Order: sequence, then C-alpha cells, then structure tokens
Amino acid sequence: MKILSSFKKFLWIVLLYVPFFSFARGKNELVKSGHWIYDALAAVSMEEGRLDFTDRSPLSVGEILFFLDEAEYSSLSSAGKLQYDRIKNYCSQESFEFGPDFIKLGFEVELNAEGYYKQNDDLEWNYGRYDKGDFLYIPVKIEGTDYFTMMFEGKLALNKNTKEDNDNFLSVPLAADEIDINFPDTGYFSTSHNFTENAALTFQIGRGASDFTRSLTGSIVQSRYFTGSSYLELGFYTQNFRYSMNVNQFNVDKYLYSHEINFRFFKKLQFTARESLLVFAPMELRYLNPWTIYHGFAAWRDYGSNESNTCDYLALKLAYTPVKFLRLYGEFAMTQFQTVYETSNFKDDTTPNGLAFQGGIESFVPCNDGYFHFWLEGTYTDAYMYIKESPDWSMVRNYRENLGDTKYVFYEWIGTPFGPDTVSGKLSIEYEKPAKWSLGASYLLKACGKNSGTKIFKNLGWHEGNEYVIDDSDDGKKNRENWIFPDSDSQGSDEAKKRQKASTPSGTNEYVNVVSLRGTFSPKENITFVFQPSYTFIINYNNESGRNENGFEVAFAANIKIL
Repeated sequence: MKILSSFKKFLWIVLLYVPFFSFARGKNELVKSGHWIYDALAAVSMEEGRLDFTDRSPLSVGEILFFLDEAEYSSLSSAGKLQYDRIKNYCSQESFEFGPDFIKLGFEVELNAEGYYKQNDDLEWNYGRYDKGDFLYIPVKIEGTDYFTMMFEGKLALNKNTKEDNDNFLSVPLAADEIDINFPDTGYFSTSHNFTENAALTFQIGRGASDFTRSLTGSIVQSRYFTGSSYLELGFYTQNFRYSMNVNQFNVDKYLYSHEINFRFFKKLQFTARESLLVFAPMELRYLNPWTIYHGFAAWRDYGSNESNTCDYLALKLAYTPVKFLRLYGEFAMTQFQTVYETSNFKDDTTPNGLAFQGGIESFVPCNDGYFHFWLEGTYTDAYMYIKESPDWSMVRNYRENLGDTKYVFYEWIGTPFGPDTVSGKLSIEYEKPAKWSLGASYLLKACGKNSGTKIFKNLGWHEGNEYVIDDSDDGKKNRENWIFPDSDSQGSDEAKKRQKASTPSGTNEYVNVVSLRGTFSPKENITFVFQPSYTFIINYNNESGRNENGFEVAFAANIKIL
C-alpha cells in the first residue's frame, strides 16, 4: 500500500505543476487486440453488407479511419451512427500531453477495481488472467505529430501467478510478491507513410499480442492469447489489397518469419494467405526477404538431423458477407501434412498430421438505438497441431514470472488457447446499446483429448533457464521419452505408430461445458461496470474416466478512465 500512496503523491505533483495540453491521438498509435473498437468496426461494415481489413489487429488509428471512411454515414441505422461516432470520437480523443510542437509526451490513467470468486478450486478461472484488468493502467506515449508514435504500458497490477491463484479475489496487489514487475507487456514504435490517399506503408517494432482474425474463441492461426512476444512488421495496404512481412520472437533463438497477403473482391469477399517458418536458431538474413517462399530453402536440413529445429506453418482465411448484417468466415492452419505418397512409401515414418479448422457465422442486427449480436463459432485441431519433434520448435512460447511462484511455467500456443486435440463450439447472444449498456449469454462446449490445452508439458523435465534439453544425459533421454510426438527410437515402432494415428479428441475424452452471463453498464462515458457470473460442468475431468467436476464463479469489475 506504501507503493500506491507514493504513486498518488507523484501523480498529484505532476498534475499540479506540469503544464499540460490536450491533443488528439496520432495516426500511428496502435489499438490493441481485443479492444471494443474492432467489434464496432465489424458492426458498421456488416450493416452495409461489406468487409474490410479491420478484422486483424492491432491496427493503427490511421488505418482504422481509412477503412471507416468507406461507410456512408447517411445510410446507417441510428445504432450504426452511434457506433460510427463512437469510433471517430475515440480516434480523436484528447489525452494530456506536453512538450515542443513536434514531439509530445502524453499519458492516460485508467483504474480497474475488480473482485472475483469461484466455488471449485480444481477448475480454472473463466474470468482468467487474459480478462482480469490491471489495477492501475498508464499507457505512456511519445508522439512525433503524425510521423511516429512510441508507447509503453506502465501499470500497478497483479502478476500472472497471482491472477491464476485460487485464493485471489481482488485486482489490488496486497503483497510485494503479488506485483507484476515484468511490465510492459505491450510497447512499440509505429510509423507510416501515405503514398496517396488510397495507399500507405506501415512499420512497427514492439512487444504484444495480435489477432490473425477477429474471432469468438481465439484464432487458430494467431490469437491475442499468445502474449508477450516481440515482433517486427512491415506492411502495405490499399482498400482491396494488403501485404505484411512479420518476424515474431517467441523466446531466445526462436523466431517465426511470416508473409501475409490479403485480397478483397467486390467489398464482400476476403481471402488471406499466410506462409510462415518457425526456426529454433539465431535470426538469419535469408528469412527477412520481403517476398520469398520459405519452403524453397528446405531449412529442415540445415540444423542437424532431418526435420530438426524448424516448423513450417501455412494459414488460409476466407470471409464473405452474402447479405447485410451477416458475416461467414473460415480458417485453415497447418503445421504438418503427410501426403498419401509419404504414408504409402515411407513405412517407418511416424510423423502425424497437424491440421486445424475454424468456422463461424456472425450477425449484427440493428434494433432501436442498439444491436442484437449473434455469434456461433466452431474449432477443430488435430491431436498434434502446433506440436513438433521438440518443444523447442513447436508453436509455443514459455516464460516465468520474477515474483511469487517463480518455478511455475506458463505455456501459450500461437493460436487457439484450447491448444491441440480439441473440438469446440461456442454460441453467444447479446444486446448492446453502444457506450450505454449490454446484456448477453454464451455457452461453450469443448471435447478435449489428452494432448489438449497445455497438458503435454506437465510431465516434462525442465532445466535451469527454462529450456527443454535433448542430449545424451540421463535427463535428456528421459525428456525425449516423455515428449508426446511419435518417435520410434525412444518409444518403439508400435507405440509411435499408435500415437501417429491418434484422432481428435484422443484418449479418454474430457467434456467441458461453460454457461456465462455478462452485463455491462456505463453511467458516464469514462465509467463502465461489468458483472459476469458463470457455471462450469466437466465430464471426465483432466481426462480421468468417471471424474466429474462443477462449480460456480462470479466476477465484478469497475473500469474508470481518470485521464
């Protein structure tokens, strides 16, 4: 509490003695993934029966306004006009800034007072660490007018260990070892150049989460539940074409190189293709070519044994608005596919497939001054999706905290937080009056195999430095045998073949049912209250036949924007 008291004194000194000025957001400021603005953009575009490239994130303020300007304001419903105005107001929102004319230093202050309770300690939080807010959140920006923006997130908040703790009931850190000292989770440098009114080049380097597409449960390709990674992105966009080159760092010497192209046809049909290569090795110049085919490098031959240190990654997306108020979309992702030729001619090969599919239907229907929002989404991931011969070049990031239980390791797949070996479906129905109130309900059903979530990491031996070690020592051999990927040398041919043929969900199926209600209320523009009760019922908990678990959970949050 002394820390909080000292910070309050510092804040008052700054407010009283430093001359501030108000300036609108710069066009290079990024709007983080999961922000309400992406739902609002979707509602406006669907109301006109069109699609654009605002279903990916984070996007800059300039890019958001570029696509928002496609909307014909006079044709929108009263709810659509409210959403349009709300987006415009956010992008022109003034923050406290000071400095010379060219460079400004500014910040915002946000308070999140939250309380939570769950009945069953064996169950994970539904309102988990991705949903729980930071008690005191202070994004600090340096802006060079409309030429660039630099930002980092200052905060006083619970660390991730404490957010996951069963005995955590408040968002306020009550002890020193509960404080998150690893911030910022998000920080970046962002700049852009407009060649014409309809074409621009963008560049960002930073740290934070991103969404391959706006989805209900998290994109199977890349979702905002993959946090804390560092990235570099070069992009170019027009109204109907978008290209980006991205380098994403998972851990030390673990990089994902990607190219992505987006096409839009007739404002109603969108197609996206992304080719990526994950390499467990120091960064290399050859992968930074802005336009190349990674598979042509045959990089799997360059780092020791065959299929070592690399993971090829292909993703496709198709979205369509057949009529107004309706969006249909589908995604495909692949880390491994064995052709019929390979399975027929290489009898000793035990490599499994790694495929994932996701599809959904979404609708915003205007009613009075609000929207009915209907959303249904399903996902499927193979038993070995994201998984390769070693965790080192599997599509997962791992890290630990510096305070609290520092031995606890967090694992995050690049795509859906459900991980591999899962079939899921979620239905959400909500009515919202923009910036006023909302009330909704959702139902989630998951069929989870023994490789789902992050279960496969529980029995591994991790050495100092949080590295998975493959060597000739006794520990190295034990780790290799414990890893789930089919391997004839360590598991024997029969066991490896059995694992290769595993279907989703594998082993004893765990069935997860979650029913949630959610209500929000905003008495003023800068104050929002959230109330979310939920009930979970699991059959064959933790893939143990006959073990059932259930429990009730409730969360309350008050978000107050002070500056």
